[in-house]
Amino acid sequence: MSDVVLTEGEEGSGTELARIDAGSLAILNKSEIEQQVDTAKKYPRSVKRFRDEAMTMATLTESIAEGCIYAVPRGGKTIEGPSARFAEIIISAWGNSRAGARIISEDNETITAQGFFFDVERNVTIALEIKRRITDKHGRRYNTDMISTTGNAAASIAFRNAVLKGIPKAFWADMYEAARKTAIGTVETLVNKRSKMIEYFQKMGITTEAICTTLEIPGVEDIGMDELAVLKGMATALKEGESTPEQLFKMPEKATPGKGVAGLKDKIKEKTAGDLATEKKPEPEKTAEPEKKPEQTKAAKKEPPAEKKAPEVAPGSPNGTEADVGTGVVSAIAAILRGADNPTELDMAWKREVEGGTISASDKKKLAFIYQEMSVKLHNK
Repeated sequence: MSDVVLTEGEEGSGTELARIDAGSLAILNKSEIEQQVDTAKKYPRSVKRFRDEAMTMATLTESIAEGCIYAVPRGGKTIEGPSARFAEIIISAWGNSRAGARIISEDNETITAQGFFFDVERNVTIALEIKRRITDKHGRRYNTDMISTTGNAAASIAFRNAVLKGIPKAFWADMYEAARKTAIGTVETLVNKRSKMIEYFQKMGITTEAICTTLEIPGVEDIGMDELAVLKGMATALKEGESTPEQLFKMPEKATPGKGVAGLKDKIKEKTAGDLATEKKPEPEKTAEPEKKPEQTKAAKKEPPAEKKAPEVAPGSPNGTEADVGTGVVSAIAAILRGADNPTELDMAWKREVEGGTISASDKKKLAFIYQEMSVKLHNK
């Protein structure tokens, strides 16, 4: 009696479980393979027909030829080779064979795809596996959609590798070179095709600076035939979802603030510089008093100003006596204040040396007594 496998029924089918006879599936699969083998023996492949058909398909148009090339960076170098689209052309013309790919395992960090190739005419079987990471650079696992996309890309690569391994390279190497030449054109068409490729990448947010940095060339004018082939291969890798722009191109580094203690120091320096610039904004200086005319002088003599007396207690002097100004910077400022010839000069000296300086609050209180004393003296002159 054959084994029975229970699987969930289709949604809305009205049945909770569907019963599938595993033995029947094996019989059907075996019968299908035997039929393909019989067909292959009746109609064996012609190598000449294969080469003619494959060459015609690979070089039929420029866009088809471009799809036959892929290029990706690996270990600091750019690897160029035939793409999955080229493998599809080759196996289509090869005939009498089966090929495919599937996901065989998935863990927290990687997903594994297996590609297989079975030549039913020669009874040759090839199976290759490829892994792809499903975590970002921070170790965080991709979401469901991104894992599905990565799995499809891995399956496409596994299929390509199995087909190109199963069909001898000697049969298709020259076809790939012909497709490559069709894609990049000639020297006469280089400028036009180069402009189209740069425009294509710019639409994806890739700058000319990033292109030149990746190709390790000084400028756009240095993109030659070989560089153009690499760019077309990168375009194919992006279209097929095998790579992302960040993986293919060396994006120019942006200046970022330092991290850790160094970054903290940089922020403190910036804040301190900004605070000092705010505090030390020069105030508009008062213009010197205009010379008094004789009439104004006489009027001033007739009405003398009210006499100002020094306050009994000076600010910052708790004992009501002149504070000790000490020596050094404070003494120098005190001498400047005492050397003022008029109230305007005194005010300017106070704002410049005391308010605009960096002296402490205690020193400022000591100098306040001298300022008031000189203010009274100069106004009583």
